[in-house]
Parts: sequence; structure tokens; C-alpha cells
Amino acid sequence: MQLLTLRRAWLAPLVFFQCYLGLTVVLFFFGPWPWEDPHPLLLVSYLLSAQAVIAVGYGMSWTSVRNSMLTPAQREAEIERTIGFLRRALLVTLILLIPTSLSRTGAVLPDVLEGLRDTGGAYNRNLARLDEGNAYQIVEYLRIAVAPYLMAVFPLTVVLWGRLSSHFRWMACLAIVFNLAIYIATGTNKGFADFVVTLPWLVFLGVVAKTLRFRIPRSVLIPVFILLFFLFLQFFGMGQAQREGGVGELGVINTGSGLLFADPQHPVSRMLGDAGRITFESITRYIGQGYYALTMAFDIDYHSTLGFGSSMFIARNADAVFGTTAFTAGSLPGMLEEQTGWGMYTLWHSIYPWLASDFGFSGALVVLGGFAYLLGMSWGRSLTTLGAPWLLMTFMMIVLFFYIPANNQIFQSAETCVAFFMVAAQLLWRRRSRALLEGGVAQAAGPGA
Repeated sequence: MQLLTLRRAWLAPLVFFQCYLGLTVVLFFFGPWPWEDPHPLLLVSYLLSAQAVIAVGYGMSWTSVRNSMLTPAQREAEIERTIGFLRRALLVTLILLIPTSLSRTGAVLPDVLEGLRDTGGAYNRNLARLDEGNAYQIVEYLRIAVAPYLMAVFPLTVVLWGRLSSHFRWMACLAIVFNLAIYIATGTNKGFADFVVTLPWLVFLGVVAKTLRFRIPRSVLIPVFILLFFLFLQFFGMGQAQREGGVGELGVINTGSGLLFADPQHPVSRMLGDAGRITFESITRYIGQGYYALTMAFDIDYHSTLGFGSSMFIARNADAVFGTTAFTAGSLPGMLEEQTGWGMYTLWHSIYPWLASDFGFSGALVVLGGFAYLLGMSWGRSLTTLGAPWLLMTFMMIVLFFYIPANNQIFQSAETCVAFFMVAAQLLWRRRSRALLEGGVAQAAGPGA
């Protein structure tokens, strides 16, 4: 791969996420929801500072990416190791397909038709089922133990599609479609959303890395991605229209201290039909509420949760271990709920209050810059090496950055949180092993070498 080609491809996520995050800020201030922002200038300054920090952190990764280019033989060996990892991942995933469906839908096979027919009802019924207790909870613990394998099948299959046999592709597609069917059957947006927002990036990565070759022209491929996005919007809109309480249909959000209604006379809302209006108001509600929580959190007097409060999963387990509620209730989202009624688990806060619970608002920007560095390095090294750990880290960081306006997504659930630390540990181990190997070679060569 030419260095210029690598640099252009490496810059693509940075450019995209700068535009995306800028758009979310515009929708917060000029969308259909009349958020009563007590600190508009402070909020704008903070969010613009966050984007500047992201740019700096991402840019700092270029040297590492540039120095990671391999010889053809080294790269081929790395691809073979990644394919071997993918084979193990697919085996584990196929073994857990039915148990996962039992745990997450209550049935051997997910009822996709019911999820499409009554999306909101399916979501509400599944929540009620889980509230009564999950008889297959052990499956969730098994999934946590093998989380990197379960996460790997979709991104690695897409990127390495051109290097896989037809039989393997069919089996991988079965696993991917089955997993999506579970989300659709339960009326849950997340799985479909993650698939839609990451698929174009994985395809782009595979095309640039030359492991994915399309006979379909770009003029056809791009409309296909657009159509997929609109299918997601349709699914999302149906779910919101049928959600309990009529939040989508009525254009209302319960802030904990009262009801907030969207403006039905907003120019965009008036241009759309009723279904389009529900989708538009619901998306802007999802995006805007996190920034609204952030601006309220600026007024909260809090103490650090010492590395435990920035993740729902870690905070809950820390509370269980230490017999306290300090790490959940003492986090910024927890204190915001106590003081304003803004739900810690029922509403979004953006990534910033979660990180600020441990690191303060200034420290949250530093951590976000670290994530940007990790995104830039993992994306770049995925392009140059196609190593499985780098591809997995890329997938997780893309998801994390898409959810910045909502929450600290990767660290909120057990499966993705554990997967992150397992993959990070593997990358650190490989780096240490490489450093020791290079040091041993240098020592054996002697001072005169």
C-alpha cells in the first residue's frame, strides 16, 4: 500500500466523525426539541473543545500507523492468523446461537415476523419477561467469557470476505443474520443500528486493504448502503411509534421533573409525513437528550468515583463487591437523577458525564482524546496489518464514537466492556513481546553491529 493512499484512508474516520458530531450539536440547538439549556455558551465551548481534542488525539496516532507497514510476507502471515481466529470465533458463535436466542427472546428461534409486525409491543413484552427473571442467565455469563470471539464474526467476515471460502461465508452469514434476528424479534434498535453504521466502514476497510473486491460498481453500492440506512430508520420509526407511553407518536419525553414536547411546527417536521415526523423527532430526541443531561451536569457538585463510575457494568459490580451504592448513585448520572429526576438508566447522558464521574470534565476530554488516538491507531493498523486485535478494536471504537451523544456505549454492557479489556490486554502483550524480541536481537548483535 502506498503511503499517500494509507494516509488518505486513515484520515476518513476523523473527517466523518468531526462532521457527524458537529451535526449532532446543530440538531440539539436547532432541532424540534425545546431543550431549556442553562449554559448554552459553556455547552458549545465544551463540545467544540471535545472535537478539537479528538482531532489532536487522532492525529498523534499517525506516526505509529506509518511505522506499522509490513512486508507482503509479514502481512500475509498476519492475515492467516486473523482467519484462524475467525474460524474459532465462528465455531463459538454457532454453538451459542440457540442458547442466546433462548436467553434474549425466550424462544429457540427468534420471531422476526412478530418483531416487524409489532416492534414496540415486542420490545415491551421482552422487557416484562426479563423483569420476571431470565431462566437462561448462565448463557449471558458464557457470552461474557468469550466476548471477543462473539464480537469478531461480523467485522472480520466483512473485511476478509475475499479470502474466505464459499462454505465459510454461508456459515458466517447465518450467524450474523441470526444475531440480527434476535434484535429484530425483541424490537431492539441497537443491534440493527450497530450493523448499519459499521458496515460501510468495514467494507471501506476491506476494499482499501484489498481483501474485499466488488464487482458491483460504486454507483450501485452507495445507494444500497443508503437503502439499508432507510430500512433501519423504518424499523426504528415503527418501534418508536409503538413504544409504551406514546413517546414517539406524541413527541414527548419524560425528563423526570415534567414532560417536554417536541415542536410539531418545526420546518423539518412539517415537511415529513406522520411516520417521518415520528422518526425525525425520535432521532433528535435520542441525540439531544444526552447533551441536555450534560449541560445540567455542569451544576452538580460531585466527587470522583475513582475509576468505577464511568461504566454501568463496572459501577454495578463494584457496588456489589464493596456492599455500597457509591459507584452507581455517586456517579454524575446517578447524582443527576437524584437532584433533577433525569433517569440514570432510562435516559441518555452523552459520554461526557460518565467519563467525568471518574476524571472530571477536563479529564473526560483527555480520555476522549485517548479514545481518538486508539481509533486512529487501530484503524490505521487494521489497514496495514489486518491483525484480528486491531480489527476488533477498530470495530469497538467506531461504535463508541457513534454513541458519544448518547452514552459510554462500549463500557456500559458486560460483553463489550470485557471484550475491550481482553483485546487491549492482547495488544499490550503483543507490543511487549515484540519489544523484548527486538531488544534481544539488538543485544545479540552486539555494540559493533
